[in-house]
Amino acid sequence: MHRHHTTLRRMPWVMTLTVGLVVTLTGHAQPPDPKMPPSVQVDPKTGALIVPLGGLASFDPKLTEPPSDILVSREDILGVRLDPNDPKKLLLTGKVAGLSQLTIVQKEKPSLKYDVVVQPDLALLRNVIKRTVPTSNVDVQPGVGNVIVLSGYVTSPQDADTITRLATSAVGGNPNNLVNAIQVGGVQQVQIDVVIASVDRNLLRARGFDFALPGAGNGTSFNSLISGLLGTQQMGGAAGGGGVGGAAAGPMFNPNANLQLAIIPDKFFGALQALRSEGVAKFLAEPKVVTQTGRPAFFRAGGQQAILSQTAGITGPGVTLVPFGTQLEVVPIVYGNNMIWLDIRPSVTAVNQGLGINVGGALSPGFSEQSVQSTVLLESGQTFAIGGLIQTSVQASASKVPFLGDLPYIGPALSSVSYETRESELVILVTPRLVHPMDQCQTPKRLPGQETRTPDDYELFLENILEAPRGQRKVWNGKCYNAAYKCDPTLSKYPCAGNVCTGPNGTCLPMPVPGPLHAATGGYAPTTPAPIPVSPVNGASGVPAPMPEPTTLPAIPGTPVGEDSGSSVPTLPPVGG
Repeated sequence: MHRHHTTLRRMPWVMTLTVGLVVTLTGHAQPPDPKMPPSVQVDPKTGALIVPLGGLASFDPKLTEPPSDILVSREDILGVRLDPNDPKKLLLTGKVAGLSQLTIVQKEKPSLKYDVVVQPDLALLRNVIKRTVPTSNVDVQPGVGNVIVLSGYVTSPQDADTITRLATSAVGGNPNNLVNAIQVGGVQQVQIDVVIASVDRNLLRARGFDFALPGAGNGTSFNSLISGLLGTQQMGGAAGGGGVGGAAAGPMFNPNANLQLAIIPDKFFGALQALRSEGVAKFLAEPKVVTQTGRPAFFRAGGQQAILSQTAGITGPGVTLVPFGTQLEVVPIVYGNNMIWLDIRPSVTAVNQGLGINVGGALSPGFSEQSVQSTVLLESGQTFAIGGLIQTSVQASASKVPFLGDLPYIGPALSSVSYETRESELVILVTPRLVHPMDQCQTPKRLPGQETRTPDDYELFLENILEAPRGQRKVWNGKCYNAAYKCDPTLSKYPCAGNVCTGPNGTCLPMPVPGPLHAATGGYAPTTPAPIPVSPVNGASGVPAPMPEPTTLPAIPGTPVGEDSGSSVPTLPPVGG
């Protein structure tokens, strides 16, 4: 009995293990066929069958028996055949992107019709985009034909470029089959500030001496004209004078001789050039341009110079207009980490007559140019020097009489020396900034020429004022002269340094002024300026009336001012009473 009871207790465990083993063996005995094509997808909105382009999909129409006939409206788009493993199923093949209609004919049953859309495998493209750019929010939708429409947002232009390349490969590498509506989030407007500073210095030191002794009727003369400071000219003489035809040769001073000496009775003429000349030329340009990321921007302030060209007509030689001035070409790209990539080309071009050429008696000017092309990567607000130049040139020359010009004290009188030094300095600074549109209170209060008027006769002829500020002016305020700029109605309002810009017309409220000295604490009691009264007429148009002078009442000794102490400020007695 005991052995039989034990056997009965073990029977449920044996049956359970047997059933589990059978189920496990059954599951492993029928694994899914990896060669089976995926099932066709159904559009939830239209109910159309979606077949991948160039792919194979299985479609189960839930038939009770194999179909008697299969009809396809566009066989060039869709290919259909029966599944060899199950004749009740169909295998659909996408040949060309497009729309076709599938009709399944059954015996003694109505026909089944399905709309089939052949399009690229968008599910695969969506998965690739999600794995490649996980931070993007991009939707992929089919277009008309073999066209893909991308929409959504990305965090950087690099992500947008990556997604565009993936989608282009999905449409066979044809970018015309891709509609890109992806937007880049964040600030996309860039302001590029460029500073071009150039300084040219030159120092010229020149020394020369010429003298002439024409003689006194004896026909002899002694001259030294090495420096070209003295010349000769024909002067009319008296009868019997020396020279051909009664004319005598006399000296002529050159304007370069800054010291000239003539002793008429002794017929001595001397010209000395002892010159030290310094020159400085400064150029400063600060072009600014605002553009969108990835979009080129161009800026030029200057003009166009006419020069001779190769083409000619019946009216004369051809003319070509060459632009000159300050020019800026830039292409910014904002990265996802707010870094700004810049491809920048600033240049400064000026007309230089010294570099021109003479063609058939017509002078064609030349141009001097300073330009640079660079690519930098900066953060917003950082400044980088993309170009610089420090150039020094020396030109020296000496002319002297052999042997005599080398003597210690006599040599300077028989020689000339010129020594010129030129220095050029150039620096180009670039500062990119991510900018937003300005608020109304941030707009400039004055624009060029907006706050000026034409001067009257008194201001033009007696004060030499070419541009007077707007507003009524009284030249003599009592016995004091009233300058023109003091009559500007906006003199005390703009700029609003430290004040608050309020109202649509950009008026400024002054900062609170300190009140009287407090007797107990030794500090100043703050006072609040009186509100701006608005008249009924001006209140409708929003223009405030003039602000009265603020009045401050004296503080009570021993009582804090401005605190809720329960005390009140005494009122002043009326005037005259």
